[in-house]
Amino acid sequence: MPLPLLITRPKDDAERLAEELRALVPELSVILAPVLEIRPLPFDLPDEPFDLVLISSQHAIPAALNCGNLPVVCVGAATARKAEVAGLTVRAVFPTADDLVRGLADQKGSRALHLHGYHTRGNVAERLISSGLETNERVVYDQIARSWTTAEQCEIFHQPHLLVPLYSPRSAQILSENLAGYTGELTLVAISEACREAWSGPVVKSICVAEHPDGETMKQVIASKLS
Repeated sequence: MPLPLLITRPKDDAERLAEELRALVPELSVILAPVLEIRPLPFDLPDEPFDLVLISSQHAIPAALNCGNLPVVCVGAATARKAEVAGLTVRAVFPTADDLVRGLADQKGSRALHLHGYHTRGNVAERLISSGLETNERVVYDQIARSWTTAEQCEIFHQPHLLVPLYSPRSAQILSENLAGYTGELTLVAISEACREAWSGPVVKSICVAEHPDGETMKQVIASKLS
């Protein structure tokens, strides 16, 4: 039997990941226990006109729908697919925020609006401005730390082994605190080196970092650890 998989992503993301992994590993045992809750935030559009919307997470898609019919540039293929399903016109897709900054460096003369969460990394707008692309930004959702229920905590702490994916430094930090006192065997899969470095929880049996920081690579690495 594969290791029990603890998925701590926000609820919708966690359920989708579990479904995709069950298609690859039918006998998979999954515990869904989100450590973050996504809450949309009100925001005002800039007074200055802009002609490009940047979204680095699918959680910014509802806000992007308030920006008219402007094309969007996405980070991640999954975000781009959801944006298209929502009715947005996707102009370009980049695997990471760093790739987006490099890819838009030649867009001088355009104006962009970056929609992102309250907790963010990478200084995308600042770096784009430095490269010559005038960029404004708005915080359109928050990632609220979520406490586990008693039932969730009991189920998790009774597992002798767990495989745990880490999708952001913030969730890695929260999960480190939530798992304090866990005495079982932990195997971690981190989407980036920053996630690995953010881990400060119990000593782990092993931790690996995905070769590419994207959802598809993470899914394949997780599945390989389960087989």
